[in-house]
Amino acid sequence: MFKIYRVLVSQSLAETLSYRFTAVLTALFGIMFYVIELITGGVYFSFTPTIYGWHFLDYLNLITTANLISYLYQFLFVAGHEDLTDQILDGNLDYSLLRPVNSFWFHASYRVDFPSLVTLVLTAGIETGILLKLRPTPLNLLGYLAAVVVGVAFIFALNQIVVTAAFWIDGMTALDGLPEDLMSASARPAKIYPRLLQQIFLWIIPSLAITNVPAQFGHNHPSWLLAWSALVTGVLLALSYWEWRRGLLRYVSAN
Repeated sequence: MFKIYRVLVSQSLAETLSYRFTAVLTALFGIMFYVIELITGGVYFSFTPTIYGWHFLDYLNLITTANLISYLYQFLFVAGHEDLTDQILDGNLDYSLLRPVNSFWFHASYRVDFPSLVTLVLTAGIETGILLKLRPTPLNLLGYLAAVVVGVAFIFALNQIVVTAAFWIDGMTALDGLPEDLMSASARPAKIYPRLLQQIFLWIIPSLAITNVPAQFGHNHPSWLLAWSALVTGVLLALSYWEWRRGLLRYVSAN
């Protein structure tokens, strides 16, 4: 599987180089959106040193972590998800189903998005500087890394569930970007939302937990909330795999 993945990455790079102008624009827009969030935060905290007990460095940690999770997902999986819906609807899964590989993970890792790598490296570098200032304990740092991994898996699972629904429902493309929009809205302190929304997005669809848990390390170590997010993410991953296996039973080849 590793050799196959290496070939898929090489093909992704070749496609990116074929559309260099588009790749450059994608990277520039990603950087621009991140800078806008930084400027917005600077405006917020220019009027007050704290907001709901959050300092500017905490806010910077929050939005940088949210971007790090989102761009890591985009680099690894978004290209595969964008391509998968069309392959399902057009009946072009035959070649992957005939290969001696797990078709679920083959299509999940079918392509990588190299333009996202630029913003990913940028946010990773800034986050490294933030962590050096916060000086988390080794346990907190380990929890932070675990939260990032759980966050990427959470976005992947949500997108996989939405995309795989194409086996049953045509025209689901309008929902394809919903998980990313959800994570963008979650790149804010949970306390600013009404209590009902907090409970929904901390416990049922824990997108706020995914972003807020890493930002709270050093102040409060909510390991139980991270554990719950990991459990929900595991359930979503299992559900997405089950949905894929059931969907293949409805698959109709175009050949």
